[in-house]
Amino acid sequence: MLDLQERLTKPAAPAKHWRNWYRVHKRMGVTKRVGVWHPGLTRGPDLFPSKDIAEQHALDFIAAVFPHTRSWFDYLGALPEGEEPSD
Repeated sequence: MLDLQERLTKPAAPAKHWRNWYRVHKRMGVTKRVGVWHPGLTRGPDLFPSKDIAEQHALDFIAAVFPHTRSWFDYLGALPEGEEPSD
């Protein structure tokens, strides 16, 4: 039959907070609340309860910026709070 081994470690708890990450190519003023984004890895200012909500907020943000400024940054994705995207 099958030789099953007992799992000794518990799976990690799901992330409770998610943050959007962007790679900025050109200095840009976002909003008064957010301020100025400088070139490099930049985290979004807000935390979200789920990855889906974070990604939807990022899509809304990208749709709201002026079309010519969309080339100034790339959306890297939503990651659990405390994690950073790899270069």
